[in-house]
Amino acid sequence: MTKHNEMTVEEAIEEIKTKPVVPPWPTVGVALGLSKGGTYDAMRRGDFETLRVGKLIKVITAPLRRQLGI
Repeated sequence: MTKHNEMTVEEAIEEIKTKPVVPPWPTVGVALGLSKGGTYDAMRRGDFETLRVGKLIKVITAPLRRQLGI
């Protein structure tokens, strides 16, 4: 994987397909074509399911895959 700001859409989709949880940024944001701020706004709105452990936030990929049709 490349640096966060250089992640490609293909890399983001592959990570979503293969991992049970992923970081909201960059993985989910890049896959959805959102900016970093837009990704966190969508997360706060509840557009995708998250899991919080302390300060760490991860996006649960099974429901996200269903939303994306993958």
